[in-house]
Amino acid sequence: MSRGVLIFSLIVASAMPAVVLADITLESILPLAPYFESFQEVQERYGYELMYLGMIFLMLVTHWIGKRHNEILAKTTMAVMLPLFRANFARVGDNGAELAIDAPHEYIIYLTGRRHVATVHGLIKMKPRQDIIRTLFTLFSNPVQDTCTLNVTMNPDVYSDGVFAVVPKSTGTAVRNRFYDLSTFTKASNQQALDASLITLTESNELTEAILPLVSEKLNQAATWLDYFIVSDQPTHKPNTVPTEPYAKRISLSFRLPDAKNAREIVPLVEALTACLDGLARDCHVSTVIKAKISKARDEAVKEIGKKEQAERAREIEEKRFREKREQEKNLSPEAQRKIAAKEERRALKKRQRTVTKKA
Repeated sequence: MSRGVLIFSLIVASAMPAVVLADITLESILPLAPYFESFQEVQERYGYELMYLGMIFLMLVTHWIGKRHNEILAKTTMAVMLPLFRANFARVGDNGAELAIDAPHEYIIYLTGRRHVATVHGLIKMKPRQDIIRTLFTLFSNPVQDTCTLNVTMNPDVYSDGVFAVVPKSTGTAVRNRFYDLSTFTKASNQQALDASLITLTESNELTEAILPLVSEKLNQAATWLDYFIVSDQPTHKPNTVPTEPYAKRISLSFRLPDAKNAREIVPLVEALTACLDGLARDCHVSTVIKAKISKARDEAVKEIGKKEQAERAREIEEKRFREKREQEKNLSPEAQRKIAAKEERRALKKRQRTVTKKA
């Protein structure tokens, strides 16, 4: 057998399985496949399946696009703030990450290593674009904004106590009602140094005169994006118990995020925050008279909390006594239980009669 014939034979032998497989595929498999005259016939037979597949595909695409959009927005926002953070803090980020992801629409900022400052915790919270169901729900209920919030915990005793805030006039009432410290200790005041769209919530004019010059220019530059700027020595939510030690002093800044192309517009707000890190310790020291007024306001707030705590404790004691009484009655004879029930019914009837007599 010549060499050419041998090679030809090998080629034919190797091609035979493919030919057989092709024959099996064409002659056996294709006739078994369903045949449809039109797409309408496909819809009638597999309508639900197509709908489910379409929904799954839409959710997957939405998740990928939404997650990517939020990631770009968060990283761009962090990028424009990062030079300020690095210039003012020795440590930016945690575990090697300058910006940590907590959820596809939430990113965490952590800063420390700065004179007068204990820690800074930040949160970039965006619309849940990756979740089409939540997006639709928030669209028809409470629209969610892309926001960044920075909470600075200051070292104690570096500046005077007090509560001061700058908020937009359009949302000032809502912001004031949302926070315990603002609603309890401050009053609204217009300031010429601020943009016409902004207003102060302050506990004292001396506090305003000490803090406002540090931040007014920068807040005016980015007033469009500001949600609130707060300097406070009191908690944001009303405590349930009397404090055993002073609350931590804090500076809180919250602002809405522009799109990634205009991210640098929020830089003045962060500059206002960093200006307070040393500025408060240097300039925010009120007179003895104002200190006394601020201290008195704190004492009155503590008394109110104490009354609420005592009332809550009395209610818990009464409930405990009632439960113990019920447990004891379970061990009594049926006759004794009926007598107790009749006695309580007579007491309740007398109480209702007294109420009716008073109303008359």
